[in-house]
Amino acid sequence: MDIRSRKNELREYYSHKRKMLSSDEKECLDKEIANRFVNMSAFKSSNQILLYSSTSDEISTDTIFDYSLKMGKACFFPKCYDQSKMSFFRVYERDELISDAYNIKAPVNEKEIYSPLPSDIIIVPAMSYDSKGFRLGYGKGFYDRFLPDFMGTKIGLCYSDFISVSLPRGRYDVSVDIIVTEKKYICL
Repeated sequence: MDIRSRKNELREYYSHKRKMLSSDEKECLDKEIANRFVNMSAFKSSNQILLYSSTSDEISTDTIFDYSLKMGKACFFPKCYDQSKMSFFRVYERDELISDAYNIKAPVNEKEIYSPLPSDIIIVPAMSYDSKGFRLGYGKGFYDRFLPDFMGTKIGLCYSDFISVSLPRGRYDVSVDIIVTEKKYICL
């Protein structure tokens, strides 16, 4: 089986596994992950956070966004263009995010584009991570093209039961530096 087919098979598996979580269980796990994230020294020392606007199936980033704003951190969300480019723009409140062509909430305002600093953090969305920090993404490649030039700390949020020993990966896949679960930090 080729890598693309194997990844698609795993996406179906993890999508089904996510749907099996009750809303109460998901909410509890998401809160535990968010609390663990905002207590990280990397978060405390950063001034800029790159987030994703979570769908109902993904680990929620809402608490992290709200807390980041409260702490005076600049928050940026991605906007995807055609099939290849993704840029991040500053967002001050949730109503500045509207559904885009991919049915993902993206910044409506493109005035303040992200300008990188070494202390920045990016939260990378994924369906699963493996023990080496490689992720099972959604198959569009936006983050795979963005991450090689990112100079800050790459962080994955993942339920502990969704971490694999190993995931299939291609030559363009980039690992994260830290995985945050509801139980622990995994520093890579």
